This record gives sequence, C-alpha cells and structure tokens, in this order.
Amino acid sequence: MARRPDREGMILLNVLLVVAMASVTVLIMVAGQDIEIQRSARLRDVAQAGAYARAGELSAVTSLRRDGIVAAGTDNLAEPWAALGQTPVAVPGGRFALTIEDEQARFNLNGMVNADPAAISLFQRIGEAAGVAPETLIRIATVVRVAGPLSDSRLLVAAGVTRDEIALLEPFTTLLPPAALLNVNTVDETLLALVLRDPAAARTLIRQRDRVGYLTPAELAGVGASSTGLGFTSDHFRTVTAVTVGDVDQVVTSRLSRTRGAGRVDVTVVGRRSGV
Repeated sequence: MARRPDREGMILLNVLLVVAMASVTVLIMVAGQDIEIQRSARLRDVAQAGAYARAGELSAVTSLRRDGIVAAGTDNLAEPWAALGQTPVAVPGGRFALTIEDEQARFNLNGMVNADPAAISLFQRIGEAAGVAPETLIRIATVVRVAGPLSDSRLLVAAGVTRDEIALLEPFTTLLPPAALLNVNTVDETLLALVLRDPAAARTLIRQRDRVGYLTPAELAGVGASSTGLGFTSDHFRTVTAVTVGDVDQVVTSRLSRTRGAGRVDVTVVGRRSGV
C-alpha cells in the first residue's frame, strides 16, 4: 500500500510522456504540411510567372510579325510594336512589365568584320565618346575581324577587354549578323550625331522624325547626309519581361529575329535568358 503513490506517479509520468510524444508528432505533421503547402504555392507562383513572361514574349512576336506584313518599308518608334512596352501593371497575383528594344538602334560591331573603313572610323568615334582607350578599340576591332562575326563578348574578354570597358560601349553597340545596319528611325540623337559627325544635323533629323514618325533617304539628303551604311528597317529586337507573382520575381530577356521572304514573315526567338 505504501508504494501506491509511487506507482500512480509513474503512471502519470508515462501518460504525460505519451501525450508529449503525440503532441510532437502532431506538430511535425502540421509543420510538414505547412512546408508542403508553401512549396506547392511557390511552384504555382513560379509557373504563373513563367506563363506571364511567355505571354509577354509572344505578344512581341505577334506584333513584329504583323508589322513586317503591313509596314515592311519602315520600322520606327511610332509603330504599334514600339508602343507594346508596358510600365508595371497589376495582374492577377502580382505585377507585370514589358519593354521592347530595337537592337539595330545601336552600332553593330560585326559590321567591322570585313574591315570596312567607314565602320571602323565610326567605332573609333563611338569609343572616344564612351571614354574607352584607343588601344582597347583596336583590340576589339581586331578580334571582330579575325574571329568574327561574334555572338557574345566572351572572345573580347579573353582578348583582354574588361567588363567595365564593354559596359561603357554597351549603350552604343551590339552584336548582330554583319548585314544588320543601323536604323536611323530608332537610333538616338547622341549616336546619330556621331554617325553624321554633325550634332546640328542630327538634332534636325530627330525633330523631323518626332514630328512625322520616321525618316527617309530624302530627309538625310536634305541635311547633306548620305544614307550609305544606314538602314530604315530592323529585324533584330530584344524584349525584357519582368514579372512578380507572390514572392517570386522573374525577369526574362529574349532576342527576336525577323525573317522575310516568299510572301511570309517569321519571327523567332534566337536567345532567351532568365533571371531574378
């Protein structure tokens, strides 16, 4: 009879242990379910963000294809494709923004692949305006002539051109197929002034373009400029789609190429890079 309290105490302790173990088990199960729910929600958000990004890319492809059919003679900033860009807007579950850029609004480094004197001279002026050392410009032109056409900057870096120097040139230059000419209907005033070697003429042309929407060889001739080496249409574009869904941020950069022929126009994605 003296041991009864001890036995009751042991029984109570065992009950408490069982209850504690059961509680821990329930907590683990609940935590596991919460993690699985969070994981499922994130996967859903990732999928939804990807769908929005693809939709943005597809809208650019569709607009550029239509433009190539109905307005084949010009590509300018007053056309629907150029107005496609969206400032951030609310979409179900998050936000969406799209920008579209004409890559032929910049100087094509691969235009120097055949050692064209005019292209090399323009590149030197661009480099000087960008603050890049002459020896670096010579190195870049040499790499393009020897190993070009280039598709990216890796060979330039391997030849000793720094990332900082490439960044200085980036607002003015791009890497496209050698035949891709600078489009005077999308180029900015700073680069056009370097092309023409005449800031006043560039300003006049930009004002005319802003007023009418586009330029023709006649406008260039009117300021005493030649259209040799310049173009009025484009077939190479870049889109950047930025999407936020839940806590998922996704940025997709796509390079688009348009081809024309045999009564049809095709726009294909030739490069795509995703990031956050």
